[in-house]
Amino acid sequence: MFRSDDHRAEPPDAHRGWVAPTPADAAEARADRAMAAAERAVAEGTATDEQRDRVVRMAAARTHEQRRAAFLGD
Repeated sequence: MFRSDDHRAEPPDAHRGWVAPTPADAAEARADRAMAAAERAVAEGTATDEQRDRVVRMAAARTHEQRRAAFLGD
């Protein structure tokens, strides 16, 4: 178990206190909701093939923006 003052648990590129930006427009907000729904469906075992494929594409992404782009297929 890590102590609260032990920062080894954080990746070296972590940005402490950083808050992810909110969606810039309605399309990004829809994509974020679809991402969350797909991840829930995968966890519950009710995902469609398309949802599973999109969640797998997102898995390697590091930032939320990268995950959104991967989910949308950009």
